[in-house]
Amino acid sequence: MIQSLVFDKDGVILDLVGTWFPVVEKLVDYTMMRVPATSRDTVTRSRLLASIGVDEASGNIDPMGLFAMGSFTDIRAAWQTLMPPGSIDLQNDESYRVEAKRLVRELVHGNTVPKGDVVTPLKTLAESGFQLAVLTNDSEDSARRSLDELGIESLFHPIIGADSGHGGKPEPHGLLHCLSVHGTDPSRALMIGDTGADFGAATNARVADFICIADDPLYRPHQDVKVDNVISRLVDLPDLLARQGYMPRS
Repeated sequence: MIQSLVFDKDGVILDLVGTWFPVVEKLVDYTMMRVPATSRDTVTRSRLLASIGVDEASGNIDPMGLFAMGSFTDIRAAWQTLMPPGSIDLQNDESYRVEAKRLVRELVHGNTVPKGDVVTPLKTLAESGFQLAVLTNDSEDSARRSLDELGIESLFHPIIGADSGHGGKPEPHGLLHCLSVHGTDPSRALMIGDTGADFGAATNARVADFICIADDPLYRPHQDVKVDNVISRLVDLPDLLARQGYMPRS
């Protein structure tokens, strides 16, 4: 019997584009301001976005790209490869890091966009006896703030970020830590996510199964993700678990 449900945050509970794309656009604009004027013909806004899996012209987002899968540390590392020699060190320049954090706080918190109705299904799952946790490649503090804005932080324990001391996905350590807190064997747990990093964590931790949030099965992050395990929103999760025999039908 399944006991634990571990959720990714962005693209699963939160609308990834609605919540984070305005932030990334501002970070790109700020990063461009820090690029020497003589290099702005080669280091362009389009190239910065493309390096993290965002096509500026079409607006398409690669579900396997860094915008969808990575942390801001990963994004800065990708952008650093485009910086001209001798220019700003995005990972270590204190003024850049401080301003980037300010932009995130200013633009995200208070503007969290849920991915549809997430409150109803999550409360249903908690009331059905499942233990819920969040595992994100965002920071733990940012995750807690966003979940609190939606009024659902108290449903999850633990809430683990990339900076919580267990590494990031697709490594399994954060997921295994969540299950350890629950006292749950991996064979009695499901990972619910939308990216290759989520699927990788589920595979590496050897949990019972992976539930994918995607608008279409074609967008699932790996061909090994079962088509029958693809749902477009969390509101569909209780019914899916009921069909699979993991909870009573409503």
